[in-house]
Amino acid sequence: MSKKTEGMSDLGRRLFTYSLVVPVVILLLFYRLVPAVQVVNLLAVALIAGIGVWEYTRLMHAKKLHPPSNFLIFVGILEVFAIYAPPALGQWNQIAVIILVLSVVALCVFYFDKVDNALVNIATGFFGVCYIAIPLGLMLRILYPPSLEFSYHDGIWWFVYLISVTKMTDVGAYFIGKFFGKHKLTKLSPKKTYEGAFAGLMTAAATSVAIYYIGQYYHFESFELTLARAIWLGALIGVLGQMGDLAESMLKRDAGVKDSNRLPGIGGVLDILDSLLFTAPFTYFFIQGF
Repeated sequence: MSKKTEGMSDLGRRLFTYSLVVPVVILLLFYRLVPAVQVVNLLAVALIAGIGVWEYTRLMHAKKLHPPSNFLIFVGILEVFAIYAPPALGQWNQIAVIILVLSVVALCVFYFDKVDNALVNIATGFFGVCYIAIPLGLMLRILYPPSLEFSYHDGIWWFVYLISVTKMTDVGAYFIGKFFGKHKLTKLSPKKTYEGAFAGLMTAAATSVAIYYIGQYYHFESFELTLARAIWLGALIGVLGQMGDLAESMLKRDAGVKDSNRLPGIGGVLDILDSLLFTAPFTYFFIQGF
């Protein structure tokens, strides 16, 4: 099979998988304010975090490390719930930080009798929870904002903005890189090119500007961006998204793992969310300071 045929086959698998996943996501977002759906969204994100942490522990196992996988998965899921916790329970960020601190203490206790690679196991395990669970929790908090000044209606628009700009970065980089890319970007990901990276950046900025004009048309008060901000915010998300992609490639290459192939043409949770793990925290804190 030629590279071109293989590429088109891979694209077909991607489109098939997305055709199944995207309609479900749209339905969950459309009915997001229904209490039962809100619970489903919370459980779904928590489950995704758990699967993501599990995939991460597989990378650790490939490096001959032996973390307490079930414990890390539990902490990752718990962290999502803590970030989502309603304001009535207090400051969500304090709850999330407390859970992280307690998890580190628990990891230290776990390795009291297992000193071999204890430092590496504790550090890499803690990193995995921060790398995966916290960004996913922040995505959920963007969708369901705690601030009374920031309505659920505005939350959906910022959530759609984050997903759209981040994923359109991937789309622009993928197609331009595949058909016009000639200059390799990095050894971390041999298929990525400078042409694709630049196209991803431009696509991100263009998508951001397009959503800006939609926001202007519908007069969303909490979604008001100046044109200049829409351009540089989209560009930054484009850069961070591609950095997230490369960061995940770095981890997999170091571990000698390709992907989990859980979803045809896409891979596992980390393969799907790699770029969002970098763009979600940035977008969340941008909104908070906006």
